[in-house]
Amino acid sequence: MVSPRNGIFVAVAVVAVALSACAAKPRERPLPIGDIASGPNTLEAARKALQGSWVLNSLNVTGPDGRAGAIDAAGSMNFDGFGNMNIEYRMSETGLKTLEGFGIKSPNPVISTSGSVAINPTAREIVYTGPDFEKRALGFDPDLAAQRANPFALERKRYYEIGPDGTLTLMTRYDDGSTASIGRWKKGA
Repeated sequence: MVSPRNGIFVAVAVVAVALSACAAKPRERPLPIGDIASGPNTLEAARKALQGSWVLNSLNVTGPDGRAGAIDAAGSMNFDGFGNMNIEYRMSETGLKTLEGFGIKSPNPVISTSGSVAINPTAREIVYTGPDFEKRALGFDPDLAAQRANPFALERKRYYEIGPDGTLTLMTRYDDGSTASIGRWKKGA
């Protein structure tokens, strides 16, 4: 007679024998993964086009109330081959006053956003990612509500377009879909 204790031992022994009969061996055929996507609307093409250093040509901002205009600013942007993007706007005193006139307050003349980004080449979107951003986007940041009026907020998607002359247009939108900022950039030396 087999006791429950012996039954468990027998079951374990049967499983061990069955598993040893299924020993791994090298795969005889390669996995069918297909070709790597290439062409103008692929992630690889978007990364190549955006990679490098850029210099700000012009910056236009629209306030939450719809008032819009050019902002006197200098700027630099760098996108590396590892998915990190850094944008810095240096506002002149006139630029800061113009922003304030649109209801946008900046505590200092330098506004910067940086971090890892994800690119959606089909929608031409750039989105900041990472643990700090996710906490802010999910509402863990008490200052997030105040930042909703900020066209440069890290939480805003960046929409991009590269023109035939190589000019990069980078745009943000408010929550209602209206244009918040439009920056035009040229590749740096």
